[in-house]
Amino acid sequence: MIEVTNVSLRLGKARVLDDVSARFAQGRVTAILGPNGAGKTSLLRAMAGLVAVESGGVSLARLSLQERARTIGYLPQNGQPAWAITVRELVELGRLPHRSRFAALSPVDEAAIEAALASTDMAALADRPVDALSGGEKARAKFARVLAGDPDWILADEPLANLDPPHARDVERLLRDAADGGKGVVVVLHQLNAALRLADDVVLIKAGRVLAAGPVRAVLEPDTLEALFGMRFRLVEDESGRALVPLS
Repeated sequence: MIEVTNVSLRLGKARVLDDVSARFAQGRVTAILGPNGAGKTSLLRAMAGLVAVESGGVSLARLSLQERARTIGYLPQNGQPAWAITVRELVELGRLPHRSRFAALSPVDEAAIEAALASTDMAALADRPVDALSGGEKARAKFARVLAGDPDWILADEPLANLDPPHARDVERLLRDAADGGKGVVVVLHQLNAALRLADDVVLIKAGRVLAAGPVRAVLEPDTLEALFGMRFRLVEDESGRALVPLS
């Protein structure tokens, strides 16, 4: 369980989180939803320990930096390698928290890297430069880096952004499989219908505060979404699933 308790956060002069409390469970996918500028990414970064909060606390903050690096796999929205590397070299970076400085890869490291490449269907592209990949391939390669570290938690910021439907489906499957395998998965999303398909729980953020939180079927309903986005939605359901349709 990750517990966020009464967290407030300023970036410069702007307060981006205001007395936010929420709980996140392992073995489940939790989607953080809200309008642009609501504080979704700031909440995810606070959970990962990447920004210092003004007040309140995050349960993982008591871990050492190395323990936190082993516990959390953070997937930024547009993170790119700072230098030209291959897919395999990128995935190897996921093992850094498990190795002493300058140590060679161990058999355990090698096995974790191969498993991550296989589970993301990137083994055939392992020797290709990352900057030569398509958008969907890059998304899978970055996900493989996270999986190679075998974290207890995956925190992903807009992992479906700029992906076409087939590649978005692939990333959704990887996130779902990670949660079904016992990891805690927290994702910032803009796509409401992706949240309906993927998430077990949702946290709705508006103007830096939690508007609602709970199981996805209980929270993602038209009245709550109107309060969140200022527009009406219709919830439709058939044998293929549920969908939210914006009304004009």
